[in-house]
Amino acid sequence: MRSKQSIQEHLQKADVQERILQNIHKGRDEATVTISRAAELFGITENKLRDWEEYGFLNPLRPGGPKGRRLYTPTELDKLAIIRELINAGYAASDIPADIDKLWHTIRSLAELEMASNAANHIPSLTGLSAVDELSINQRIHQGRDELFWSFYIARALRLALKLICEDLPNTTAGLILPLSPTANAQGVQRIEDLETLGESLVGWLSQSGSSHTLLTSRPWFQYTSDFRVEHLQEMRAGISQSEQACDQTLIILQRETSPLTLSREVVKTIQRLLEPLYAEVEHVRASLGPGARDSIDPATDLYTNMNHEDAVLNGLADMVIRLGGTLRTGQPRWRFCWILLPRDISQPASMSHLTLRAQNQDAFYTPRLPLAGLDKYTSYPFIRALYSRHIIYEPNIPASDTQAILRDLDVPVRSSIAMPISGEDGQPLGVLHVASHLRDAFSKDDQRLLRVICRMAEELLKTYWIRQQVAQHMGSMIKNPAVIDTLFEGFASEYDFNQSVEGLLKPLQNNRGKGGKDKLNDKVVSFIALDIDKYTSLTNKYGERLMRNLTREVGLRIQEQIRTFFKEYPECQLYHIYADRFFILLKNTSLEQTREHAERLRIGTMGPYKLDALRVFADQQSRSESLIEMTDITMRFGVTSYPYSKLDEILREHAPEYAIPEVRSIITSALDVALVKGQIDGGNVVISWDYEQRNFIRWSPPKVR
Repeated sequence: MRSKQSIQEHLQKADVQERILQNIHKGRDEATVTISRAAELFGITENKLRDWEEYGFLNPLRPGGPKGRRLYTPTELDKLAIIRELINAGYAASDIPADIDKLWHTIRSLAELEMASNAANHIPSLTGLSAVDELSINQRIHQGRDELFWSFYIARALRLALKLICEDLPNTTAGLILPLSPTANAQGVQRIEDLETLGESLVGWLSQSGSSHTLLTSRPWFQYTSDFRVEHLQEMRAGISQSEQACDQTLIILQRETSPLTLSREVVKTIQRLLEPLYAEVEHVRASLGPGARDSIDPATDLYTNMNHEDAVLNGLADMVIRLGGTLRTGQPRWRFCWILLPRDISQPASMSHLTLRAQNQDAFYTPRLPLAGLDKYTSYPFIRALYSRHIIYEPNIPASDTQAILRDLDVPVRSSIAMPISGEDGQPLGVLHVASHLRDAFSKDDQRLLRVICRMAEELLKTYWIRQQVAQHMGSMIKNPAVIDTLFEGFASEYDFNQSVEGLLKPLQNNRGKGGKDKLNDKVVSFIALDIDKYTSLTNKYGERLMRNLTREVGLRIQEQIRTFFKEYPECQLYHIYADRFFILLKNTSLEQTREHAERLRIGTMGPYKLDALRVFADQQSRSESLIEMTDITMRFGVTSYPYSKLDEILREHAPEYAIPEVRSIITSALDVALVKGQIDGGNVVISWDYEQRNFIRWSPPKVR
């Protein structure tokens, strides 16, 4: 069988591509055609088309069903033109991969991008018209969509890999180099100067600001090699390799003064698997970042905790505002300066004492630039009032006597200004856009509409930055404990743990059948308690999901404390957080009567009030007294079930062995769900228990003491 590499080399020939394109255009002229017309167009027999269909090359339409006549769409005709060329070139049908059309489109994309690049550099093409220009709009859109995922994945995979590597090295510049040539010898690279020997390489770069950059280069090199050092991607502790030899081609670039790296086996393995598709799909990498394509940049400047980094995009927006304001006959801009001001603490966006200048126009000739700093003392200024009021603050005629000290310091004769909240339609504003002019009445209604659009752009940018920063946080914790998503509940066993515990009880019953009879089972019992917070949905609608998550956590902590205090005689008692507000408790060797009493004790012990931090997101987050909320009248409903081991054994025998354990586990959890539903119907704040005599769930209350 001839290799896919050979086919690829054949399809890259200019004359081959020309013939295929001619046949493609011929096929497209016919739109959807019958099998006889398709055979006639390409000079082949109908039987041959049927054979190729069996090989999986073609997939014609069958409007009349499986036995209806075949209709070939333009896409199928395009594919047919490629297959025809390869057959004529001597390739057997077995040589041609089923996804030959994807290979063709990848090759054509590269050729078109190169032609487009040549055109941009004023290099005349042979045909006088770029192959990209010959494509229709929908074809261009389809072609772009094909590579959209890879453009996304390449940049994100490299960014998150670098975040994992640098998690313990904050504010560090770092890079990853992936040699794409199969002959590259990354193991031989020991110095920065050796990088040039790698040839074509994919580069991911992480700047100190948190933004990332992705590029493809024919040879990686640095202007000043003394600034950096190179490391191999391998398990290491304090910069010392923990393996005899690196088994990965990927190289890490760090600033020379950066502390020695520590990388766990888990982190290295995760990064290797994340980057493997980039080595395996080199053509997609080239199509996304190769000739004619731009380097991929993912800005994610930390605008809220680090004042050392300016953001090029935000500053660019400020520059664009001045440009959009137009010019006077003298050539001077109508608007003199533009500021974008953000809170220092994103969790308190309306705090005027923490508002910070984060971006400004760059034209120092007309307006001196201010250092990025807090504007704490300027509490009466329009940008502050805009933030608080969520209104546009427009001052069309500012008197010369106005005591705007900050503007006098700038030596700018401001006569009108406008301040617009950035966002605020659906919550707290994210910041303020402030524009000033030396002219009176400089901001018409049309100007205001235009600036509102700029504010939407800034809103998208700020939210994107924030999300990118959030996504890259706590990466190391995620690798160490991949099962934990919500760290608020990290201290609780999960639904998976509950299922494992139940199955651990059932497996010995199933495995020990016939080894001692039922006598050993009669004296053993396992019981369960389930609980939900009453009126959880209405409370969530009233207080919000975040506060209810905190309430659920506090309920769980209170139950854990009661288990430690009152259930000392049950060392194997275990609490599980199932989902939302639901918890299960498993009690081994505890009778139904005892379990009912425990549930009643818990019902009383978990009743409100609860004092909660409305802003808590992480378990280790320090509470603020001003954000504490007290919730009263909080109650729970409880469901109780109990199973003698002999009963569990009986139920296990009713099912096929391979399905018995999950079936019985499902019966146990379903019974607990039924008990909680009945508790909700009964109004909550109750204990619902299974009753052996009535063979049903009943509302249980402790017997009254006479």
